[in-house]
Amino acid sequence: MKKRVRLFVFFLGIFCFSLSLCAQTDLPTANPDWQPIYLLVNGGNTMDGIEASFQLSKCNQEDVVYVKYVNHNTYPVKVEWFDAVFTQELKWINEERVAAKKSITLSANEEAKGECLKSANAKLVVKIKDFIKDKKDFKRYSASQLTITAVK
Repeated sequence: MKKRVRLFVFFLGIFCFSLSLCAQTDLPTANPDWQPIYLLVNGGNTMDGIEASFQLSKCNQEDVVYVKYVNHNTYPVKVEWFDAVFTQELKWINEERVAAKKSITLSANEEAKGECLKSANAKLVVKIKDFIKDKKDFKRYSASQLTITAVK
């Protein structure tokens, strides 16, 4: 009988471990820390020396996405993009109007990130309601059509 219990506990442990490996970790409630913005096909979040991340949060009781760019280059760059949201239904909602294009200039080795109530980086704060009605439908954020240009 003890052998069966041990065997059952062993297989239960393996089952639980395998579930944890397969669990979705990119759900907004699962990770309040900065998550990578996939810039490359292989899932990398660094392109041309620019590292990109996002964080789901609240600002003034409103659901928002904070965007962060880090310039690892030794020269300034201009970063341009359109905001995009990926839903739980696996659909992209892109903002592609020319007037909605965002851009910032980063000095060499500079970091810029969205923060609540700081107007200096207001472009790096994205309101969820501008894309979807309910935060529960949010899966991840992306910087669509991202371009990086060296500033001379």
